[in-house]
Amino acid sequence: MPVLYAVIAGVFFVLTWPNTANVNHYAGVLITLAAFTLWIIARVQLGNAFSIGAKADYLVEIGLYSKLRHPVYYFSILAVTGVGLYIWSLLVLIPIVLLIALEVYRIRKEEKVLANKFGKSYAEYKLKTWF
Repeated sequence: MPVLYAVIAGVFFVLTWPNTANVNHYAGVLITLAAFTLWIIARVQLGNAFSIGAKADYLVEIGLYSKLRHPVYYFSILAVTGVGLYIWSLLVLIPIVLLIALEVYRIRKEEKVLANKFGKSYAEYKLKTWF
């Protein structure tokens, strides 16, 4: 999915690039590109542990997951925020706020599943990560 979103965002940027680009256009593209790159890396590092619904087959503690517990969620929010910065409209805040609410919900749900499945190991992992 991150690759599909990246392609769609890339096409959007190319088709809508203004004749007089300003700081928010450049910042939005740079943030989006960085976020999509990190999102794809996080998804690859997640490997077979990825699932649509919250489940726990094994605990991923490598790569980005050695510092962040939920990088796929964080970088998806950052990518959409970059697109919002590019568009620079108050209307874009609505989907960004909705996405943040959805991702926070998913993180909390996943945290419960991981804590129930891995107990002390997950608590120790949480102490080693930033958030």
